[in-house]
Amino acid sequence: MNAGLIRLVLILTFACSAFAGRIETPLLEDWKFIKRDLPPAASPANWEDVNLPHTWNTIDGADGLAAEPAEPEGYYRGPAWYFRTLPVPKEWKTRRVFIRFEGAATVADVLVNGIPVGQHRGAFAAFCFELTPYLQFDGRDTLKVRVDNARAFDVAPLAGDFTIFGGLYRPVTLLSTESVCVSPIFFASPGVYVNLQRITQDAALIEAKVKISSGEKTAAEVVVEVEIRDADGRPVAQERQAVKTAPVDTVEATVGLSIKTPRLWNGRGDPYLYRTVVRVICEGQEIDEVNQPLGIREVELSKEKGFLLNGRPYPLHGVNRHQDTATRGWAMTEADHRNDHALIREIGATAVRLAHYPQATAFHDESDRTGLIVWQEIPLVDSVAATPEFLENARLQLREMIWQNRHHPSIALWGLYNELERGGAEVKTAGPTPVVATLQALAKQLDSSRPTVAASQRQDAKARHRIPDAAAWNIYPGWYTGAPEDATAWIASYQRQMGAKIGISEYGAGANITQHQEGVPAKPVAGGAFHPEEWQTLYHEKLWAQLRANPDLWGTYVWVMFDFAADARNEGGTPGLNDKGLVTRDRQTRKDAFYFYKANWNPEPMLHLVSKRMTPRREALTEVKAYTNCTSAELRVNGLALGTREPDTLRIVRWENIRLNPGKNHIEIRSLSPEGGLTDGCDWMLDTN
Repeated sequence: MNAGLIRLVLILTFACSAFAGRIETPLLEDWKFIKRDLPPAASPANWEDVNLPHTWNTIDGADGLAAEPAEPEGYYRGPAWYFRTLPVPKEWKTRRVFIRFEGAATVADVLVNGIPVGQHRGAFAAFCFELTPYLQFDGRDTLKVRVDNARAFDVAPLAGDFTIFGGLYRPVTLLSTESVCVSPIFFASPGVYVNLQRITQDAALIEAKVKISSGEKTAAEVVVEVEIRDADGRPVAQERQAVKTAPVDTVEATVGLSIKTPRLWNGRGDPYLYRTVVRVICEGQEIDEVNQPLGIREVELSKEKGFLLNGRPYPLHGVNRHQDTATRGWAMTEADHRNDHALIREIGATAVRLAHYPQATAFHDESDRTGLIVWQEIPLVDSVAATPEFLENARLQLREMIWQNRHHPSIALWGLYNELERGGAEVKTAGPTPVVATLQALAKQLDSSRPTVAASQRQDAKARHRIPDAAAWNIYPGWYTGAPEDATAWIASYQRQMGAKIGISEYGAGANITQHQEGVPAKPVAGGAFHPEEWQTLYHEKLWAQLRANPDLWGTYVWVMFDFAADARNEGGTPGLNDKGLVTRDRQTRKDAFYFYKANWNPEPMLHLVSKRMTPRREALTEVKAYTNCTSAELRVNGLALGTREPDTLRIVRWENIRLNPGKNHIEIRSLSPEGGLTDGCDWMLDTN
């Protein structure tokens, strides 16, 4: 190694003693809030006390109440204010101070001590501002944030079939650093990004690029050290680079490393994680450190072979997910994100599409750790506006998404749009093809290691479908149109038009767990009040039979994992809800279709009796159905054994023409296979009146 690259240089512009390094302070408590617009100088004395994450649309954003002149979309979309004091001690006066918002919907204006610091336009990306010039460091520094979730015609999304919850709905962090640090303000990214240049069995060649920010008025020199640690914390590679900073500016340091006999990040089978540790060193003292995960892997979408992970075909069968719960809307806690992730893993999914926008860091961290393949997309939904301002905002949101998330090995696909064919009468729309072409070029410039994808709803392939690296379709045969059996012909048609494997980005049907239909369920009206759970179950059985081994597909995604708020909807007996979830919005009930996929996707032994909630009943003669991945199951009704059956290729077990007695009937199924010990059951009431 060249000794000149690792020399420690005396920094003349600032002292190198008694450094405290990077200090991060979560700002989750002690906020004041008011849901109205006020002058920036308004006193917060009588505002409501709130903690973060927070949204003001928890109730009205999912009640389905009709629009009115004051709220044309049926829920409050407008400005609100947040206030709190800043815990900035006088000892920080020689340091730099930043504030990072992980998400604010949709336009946020930040003021410190009444002085505007900056504005961010976009609901789903993080943003970071330096506060140092605006602080007094006297214990009385204040922060105000005006957040507005009204539709802005230069900010995507312009439309979408989901509620736009307003607020500071993700964490906020105060950050203090020394005057030279890894930059936190480069698109609010970690300031460190790693390129995997070549991977073989013998070695992984890595190039780490580090953004070094200086608050000094003169140039200085520091040492950037990059260390790679294995999953047990042992160093496996380390290099240093001497860097000359720029006055009050940012420079980029490049450090090359090699990891011998690398262990690959290999999806759910072996999601092995290294860790990248970046240090900034002055006179032998560490003055800053940034850590981030490192998964060594390669991904590809082949026209002929489909999705490849580390050069091998890897099945992508998964779900779509919105960031929404019944009690908190978008203001989900880290525990909420982890719980969602656990349910997605329980079903046996290998992939998730995050619809229709970038989602929380906590969810990505879980995906890295557990091997879930992520499709992340920008919120270019339904419409584009015919203005240069809109295009620039779309480009900004793409840059933010990629820079903030490219270090997550779980993220394998960058999504460029969803259903741009829908349009919207409320905005003047432009032809979306030039916009998509611009975004494709930018995505490949920023990150050529990941494929780009997009989702369409049209039943023909437009020119813009060929711009991303791969295309996918949102199909609903048997729900909005046609019959479930139509899926195979639709897929074959799209594949012929594209001349390559395609993805199914959405397919699904609604289900209200309190609504049921005996016998063979009939196709309900999608926009109607009756969404029986049995139709959703039958729908997914028929669709998966066509999707599971279809050679024309590179991936499939159920719409949707969890019921979610769509305030404009009024269907299925539950206003304000899209009820196509496999799990209810409160996460308390797994619908029968959830267990159908669990039986097909998750190898862990399972047994589930279908339609347990369908009681009371009026038909004495019925079919008993179960899902299981065990070798066989036995049925008992009121203690009487009625036979053992083996599951079919879809993991379905059926007992036909089972007669129920008037009144209470105890239904029990049990596994008789070597897996053993599994039982499920319920009581069905037969009402003969």
